[in-house]
Amino acid sequence: MIRFTLIYLKPVAVFLSILVLFQSCKAYYKQPVTLDEALRNDIKRVKVITKDDREFVFDSIYIAHDKLYGHLLAIKGKNSIEKVGVSIRKESIKEIHLYNKGKSRRLTALVILGIPIGIIGLAFGIWAAQGFPIGLALD
Repeated sequence: MIRFTLIYLKPVAVFLSILVLFQSCKAYYKQPVTLDEALRNDIKRVKVITKDDREFVFDSIYIAHDKLYGHLLAIKGKNSIEKVGVSIRKESIKEIHLYNKGKSRRLTALVILGIPIGIIGLAFGIWAAQGFPIGLALD
């Protein structure tokens, strides 16, 4: 019974782990945008690449008191999440990329559908290689 559980539940555990991993994956447009385009109020999730090739992802960017800021989510306490403004130097910005919501959803759907199809295909291939045996061999 334990062997049966390990053989058949391990792929399910792997699938669920990969599913959780890819839920947090975000896709961005390849084409960089100008700072003015990124400052529009309806823009959510912005990736800023600096001249030293560091990447920062902000929920949004905005200008306050003639300075550029980016909103980050910060954990405050055990059950509290707060938006924090982080100062960004304009001269250090190399590129700004906007979040691609449609592509992110398509990639997530592809992963969600592709992994089970792959597992089923692999299982079928193994079954076919064994000559399509029918029935369970009990030890």
